[in-house]
Parts: sequence; structure tokens; C-alpha cells
Amino acid sequence: MHAQNTCSSALSISADSLNRLKIADEVVYFKIQRDSTISGVFFKEGFKSIIVQPLECLTNQHSFKLDSTGLILPTEDMINSGICYCSTCIERVSKFSLNEDLYIKVVGGSDLKLELVKDKLNEQQLEWYQKRLKSGDKIRLDKILFVGGLAKFRSVSFKDLNRLFSLLEQNRDVDVEIHGHVNRPGKRNSKKDQVLSNQRAQAVVDYLVKKGINRDRLSALGFGNTRMVYPNAKTEFEMQFNRRVEILVK
Repeated sequence: MHAQNTCSSALSISADSLNRLKIADEVVYFKIQRDSTISGVFFKEGFKSIIVQPLECLTNQHSFKLDSTGLILPTEDMINSGICYCSTCIERVSKFSLNEDLYIKVVGGSDLKLELVKDKLNEQQLEWYQKRLKSGDKIRLDKILFVGGLAKFRSVSFKDLNRLFSLLEQNRDVDVEIHGHVNRPGKRNSKKDQVLSNQRAQAVVDYLVKKGINRDRLSALGFGNTRMVYPNAKTEFEMQFNRRVEILVK
């Protein structure tokens, strides 16, 4: 396996495929794909050191350096934080989750060895973003929320927007219809409501296209206030869940 020169061009690979992979270069970058059946990954041997970046490849803010045995080398800040870094605790924190993609930089690799901790989860236990999509599936995205009266995302929305992007990346044979909704309890569905719900669905489409999803796989449809979760919403909590999107797998 020859090196990818930067983290942003990291080769995307499953944890199973990475195990015992022969590496021909001094430095190699990988993106280990999210896997709902694996609760954790331990890096065991076959390298001089590894830099792990659990969130995104373009930031060092949350990176960890592992020694040749796969254990985290605690920084001074980590030690001063008051968290225990005895040998037992270091082994515990050296386990990395695959709930999200995991970026790694392997230095001095040869035959990489990983220990995978696998979970046996049934379909009912999986979160919506962990499932394999199939035609007819309908997903209500309660955490993709909008500012009242606007097609502007609330900040809480971006985690699930990015999960939706990753899910579509992993299910490239799937097309989806994105449904937009508004909060207008006790009112007839107006043209303004209809337009706003269309704009909210389209905002999701535009976000996904900007991230790299082919526009031909996406369509947008607004329902105004005809399908509110809380038809008699009175609190802001209830109102924000009426301003939502849903996904229909086609």
C-alpha cells in the first residue's frame, strides 16, 4: 500500500481491510470508515507511531499520538487535566470508537495489526444513521432544525446533516426525497407556509450537494404545516420539532 500524501486525500478503508495491511511507505494516511458493528478499535503493532484524529482530518485539536504498542502518549495538558493515566487507564482510553469515521496517520508502518471489538446489534438497536437504507424507509430527522420563519439551520442541525451526508456516501445506489415542514399550529396551510417548507427541504439538498452528493439523487418536497408533529404546539420545544425535515428513500 503506497502512501496518500495528505490527510485530506486519505484512502477510505474498512477496519477489517486495514488489519494486517502491508504498507510500503514511511507515512500513510487512512480514513477508517464508520462501522456500526464495531464498538472499538485498538491499534496493536506494525508501526512506529500513529496519530489518530477522531473528528476530522483537517484539525489537530483532538488528535492523539500512539506509541508502537498502540497506547496513547498523554500530553502535559492531558496529565494536568486530572484524568488518571496509569497503565490500566491508558489502555482503556486507547480504544477508539467507529461511531464516526476515524482518520489516522501511520508512521513507519509494515504489517498493521488492529484488534476489533465487535458488537452484535439487531436492526432495532441501530440509530437511523447506522442502518443500510432500503426503498420505502422513512426517517424523521428531529435534530435538523430551523430558525422560526426561515430556511436557516439552527446550529444543532449540522451533526445530523453530516451524518446524512455520510449515510448517502455509504449507500451510493440510493436516491432520497427530502420533506420540509413548518410550524403553524391552528392555521390553514398558506402559500407562504408551502414556500417556506419547500425552501427548508431545498436547504438540505443544497447542503448535501455542496458536500459532494450528486444532485440527481436528491429531490425536495414541502408539506407546509399539514403534517406537524405537535398540531397544537405551545412551547418552543414543540414548535422547533414542527420545523423539521424527513427523508423518504425512493
